[in-house]
Formats: sequence, C-alpha cells, structure tokens
Amino acid sequence: MIPKINIAEHRRYARFWVAVAAMGMAAAAAPCADAQGGAPPVEITVTHVPGTGQLVNVPVNKSVLVDFSVPVREVRIANPEIADVAATAPNQVMVTGRSFGTTKLVAWVDGGAQCIFDVAVDLDLERLQASIRSTVPRARVAANSVLNTVVLTGTVPDVEAASHIAEIARIYTNNVINHVRVAGVQQVLLRCTVAEVNRSATRQLGFNGWIAGDNVRDMFFVNQLDGINPVNIGAAADALVTRRVPFLTDRSGLPLTSTPTLSFGFPRVQMQIFVQALRENGLLKILAEPNLVTISGQEAEFLAGGEFPVPVPQRDSVTIEYREFGVRLRFTPAVLSESVIRLRVAPEVSEPDYSSAVTLSGFVVPGLIQRRVETSVELGAGQTFAIGGLLSERVRSVSRKVPALGDIPILGALFSSVEFQSQETELVVLVTPELVEPLAPTQIAYIPGEGVVPPTDAELFIENRIEGRVAQQDPRTDPQYAWPVQPAELYGPAVYRLRGPVGPAGGAEGG
Repeated sequence: MIPKINIAEHRRYARFWVAVAAMGMAAAAAPCADAQGGAPPVEITVTHVPGTGQLVNVPVNKSVLVDFSVPVREVRIANPEIADVAATAPNQVMVTGRSFGTTKLVAWVDGGAQCIFDVAVDLDLERLQASIRSTVPRARVAANSVLNTVVLTGTVPDVEAASHIAEIARIYTNNVINHVRVAGVQQVLLRCTVAEVNRSATRQLGFNGWIAGDNVRDMFFVNQLDGINPVNIGAAADALVTRRVPFLTDRSGLPLTSTPTLSFGFPRVQMQIFVQALRENGLLKILAEPNLVTISGQEAEFLAGGEFPVPVPQRDSVTIEYREFGVRLRFTPAVLSESVIRLRVAPEVSEPDYSSAVTLSGFVVPGLIQRRVETSVELGAGQTFAIGGLLSERVRSVSRKVPALGDIPILGALFSSVEFQSQETELVVLVTPELVEPLAPTQIAYIPGEGVVPPTDAELFIENRIEGRVAQQDPRTDPQYAWPVQPAELYGPAVYRLRGPVGPAGGAEGG
C-alpha cells in the first residue's frame, strides 16, 4: 500500500530532492577530493529528467485524478507552489492546481518503472464556453487558455456580438487576446451629397455733387457724402480778394471713379451730380457628391477644395504654411449587424473670407468662413438621412445724411446715402451608407467617358463636332444592362482578355 502524502511532508521531500540535485550538479562540475589522502575519488552520475512527458491540464484551484494500471510506489512534484499531488488509492493520485504555471510530476510504480508528466495549471474555460454559447448562440467561438491568458478564436455574426464575448472573457481574466473575426461584409460605401445655397441682395442709393463758377458768383457748394466721386474744387491761386473770386476745378477735370453708377451736370451753371444707385442679387450653389469606401471601424476622409498660403513670421525669416478649404467629409462606420450601420459623420464647408482679412508682413491673409456639423446615427444599409436646417441669415443696413438738409422731403435724398444688404446661406447634407463587396474579375464597372468616340476630319472641320457619332448602340449606355455586367454581355463570348476593367485588349495587351 502507498502511504498518503500530506502537503507538509510532500514539500519537505521536494526540498530534499532539490538539495540532492544541487549537490549532484556541483559534483559533476568538480570531482570529489580525496577524504584521507590516498582514498580513491567518489564517482557521481547525473541523470536529467526528460524534457517532455504526458500533459496533465489542471484548472487553477481545481483537481484532476491520474489513474495507473499498477500500484504507485512514490510521486514527486517539482514546484509545489504551482501544483500539489496526493495519493488517493494504490493506483491513483490527485493533482491540484495552486497557481498559473507549468511544472513536472514524476511517479515511480511497481517494477521500478518511472512515469513523467508535464503539469500545466490554466484557467477553467468550461464555464466561459457555456457563457459564450448562451449569450451569442450564433457565434462559433472557441476559448483557449495559455496560463492566465484567454485566446478567443472563431467567427461572430456582428461587431456587437464580438464586443459582448470579449466583455464576458474579461470577467475570468484581464488578459484577453481577441482573434475573433466578424463574418459578412465589412466594407461600407458612403454616398454623400453636400449642397449649399448662398443668396445675397444689395440696394444702394447716394448722391454727390458740386456747383460753382461764373454763374454762381458769390458761393460754391460741394457734397462729399460717402466719397462717391471726390471733387477737387477751390479758388484760383492768383485771384485777388478785392475782385470776384473764380472757382475752378482740377486742370484734368473731375474724372469719374468706378463707384458712381450715374453722373449728370449743367455746364453753363457749372454743376455736376454723381449718383450711386445699385440693386444687386446674387446666387451661389456649391454641390459635391463624394463617394468613399472604408472598412468598418476605420475613418475615411474626402476634400474637394484647395489651399491658400499663410505667412508665419520667424525670428529672421518668414515661412509659408497652407490652410485647406473647400468641401470636406469625414466618416467612421461600424457595421453592427447585417441590417444596422452605426455612422459617425462630420461634413464641413469652408471658403476664404477677404472681408476679415489681415495684413501680415506685407501679405494679405484672408479669414475662413466655416460651416461644420458632426453627428452619430444608426440606420440600415441603403437608407438615407439628411442634415438640414444649417441656415445663416445676415442683414446689414446703413443710412447716412447731412443734418437738416437730409431731412427735407424729396430734396433730402440729394444729401443722404442709404445701403441695405442681406445674405442667406443654407447647407444640406444627404448621407446614404451601403455595404459593398469588390467586383469579381469577370465583372466590369462603367467608366465615365469610355464611350466617347473621337471625331473624324469631316465631323470636326465641316460639322464642327467635337465628338464622333457612335455607329451602333453602345451597350455601356444601354439601359437594358445593369452594372456591373459580365464581359460577354458587352463584347461577346469570345473575349477572354481584358484591358483592366474597361474592355477587350488586343495583341500582347491584357493577360
């Protein structure tokens, strides 16, 4: 019968065997010296434990039974802090996991045979597998343990299921390696339409004028309100104050600037009136239709615009930096399931604003007008949502008049200036996400302009046509074909070589 081995005795035996092994290694390193001068040296032989043996997996804080076909005489464990061993019957021992790690188990049985085992103490994943099956029944996920780390492999139907499985695994351990793959299409095409309408209206009315000369001997009058057309008029330099003082204009006359829209005068009276009367209506429409493709969870960005330079003064020089403007679109999709896409989208429309420009080191740097929105929504593939109501309205009205004279009914308009400006800006963004897959090599996508035929000399010089006539109906523009189509539908069944995605290749092309 094999006596039962308690834990204290077992650990004492283990320390003994470790000490014996250390002594043996030291003896192997240096032969024993003579004890009494002429006595022969002691011969020592070191036997190494085999590197591998039968594997015994033990969950931490749990036990497994190892049965033998013959009685067991003795068992030893290399590291009692990782696992304990105890005899429960003549032909059976129990191995209990204490902490994560690996160690060796050596058993001696009747007949002198020696059995060596590798003991690995890992996590208990049976309950974890049951939790995964009950939470996400459609998932095909396997949980494997490496010491205190859980490795998840397999496929799940959507991103949300993968997140739930990872959260369940973290209940058992904080060390989780997630190799779970989401099944299905994970590429998202975003069809976006950005439209901005800018309406402006301006109304102006102002008067300038002067009267002086021989027909008005005792006075002159100049109206310079708003400086519509500045007047250079005054007394002659050589006139005597004892006589009538003539008032003269500039030698080159009074040139019209670009500001007045109307001017009239009376030469014999020497009077001229400058009128600024303007009504202006403006309409600006900005439209961009970017299409972007990205993988679920990755950000995509689109910019249709340009850059303008901005000087940056340094200690001894001036460097140039560039700021971007135009229609920008950033979006990050997350495919939650086959029918739900979570979308974070951030469209932006910007343009230079020279009304708020500043002058820096001799450079005129414009400001930047920006309209930006950022939001997150959930919708199905092919559904569309609109971001509207981004309306900006500005009204500016200015009235200037000469006191008293500008308040005279009817005639007061000659001594006043009024200006009214209004501007409305509205931005609308339409967004449609779709799940897409790459085209197969046998499919062809339509390329705009591929059906353009160069004109012949007769069509170009006689008929003034910049595009030639198509001899027959081009199947790429025929509505009976739905894109993408098979090459045989366009070019016949004998075509096997293609030039990229656009059509058949000839000679050594394609392949």
